Amino acid sequence: MTKAQAKKDLERIRAGIDAVDNGIVKLLAERRAWVLKLAKVKGVLGIPIYDRAREQALIDRVKGWGAEHKLNEEFVEVVFRLIVMNSKEMQYHEAL
Repeated sequence: MTKAQAKKDLERIRAGIDAVDNGIVKLLAERRAWVLKLAKVKGVLGIPIYDRAREQALIDRVKGWGAEHKLNEEFVEVVFRLIVMNSKEMQYHEAL
């Protein structure tokens, strides 16, 4: 591989990573919309926002799925705990 080819590959790879990052942000925005709908339904039903069992089931599920895709389980757990924490905050402050 020449330096010119390597530079083209670098640009192509970085563009691919940027596209994935944009997709992640789009999915987070989509998740946010679902979370706000969920909070409204919980409010009508009188269901508490925090559900420890549901949260743990989510963490267990995504860790397993992450492991199947060769991701570090601790990394996946940290990312999703942050997402869940933000989701609970949104439910408490924005939807009720």
